[in-house]
Amino acid sequence: MKFKYRRIQDSDAHFLTQIFSNPEYELYFVENDTIEEDWIERFQYYKDIESNIIIDGAKPIGWIMYKLIDNVCDLYIVVLLDKERHKGYGKEIFSDLFEANPCIKKIKLDVQQRNIKACKFYQKLGFRIVSEERQPVRDSSEMYCNMELDI
Repeated sequence: MKFKYRRIQDSDAHFLTQIFSNPEYELYFVENDTIEEDWIERFQYYKDIESNIIIDGAKPIGWIMYKLIDNVCDLYIVVLLDKERHKGYGKEIFSDLFEANPCIKKIKLDVQQRNIKACKFYQKLGFRIVSEERQPVRDSSEMYCNMELDI
């Protein structure tokens, strides 16, 4: 593993606020309006899932959140600081996920259809679109691709 991973903690609220300050993420994440106090409040809901800060050397660069049920990994989020994107880290993070959890036989995730970059990235990793559905986002809804990767 190139990166280190550590359980999310209250002191990471500032870091998550930093990640979601990227204007591009306004298109794809509800979280970019979340303030530090709200993050800390949310952390209690993450105690039954893997919610980890991704660390390169000594600096945090991203966040991954997922839940393992039997041999299936429901991937809720993988997000990096804007300046850390397009460096090949995404592939490394997935490699680490498999190495740390060799029991995984399938990964499931949802991604907004209009997030074309993410859809293409996941497809390059071997994910396939298994269905499409409208999901609630803020006061509206968005079309999502439900994607899966069989290992």
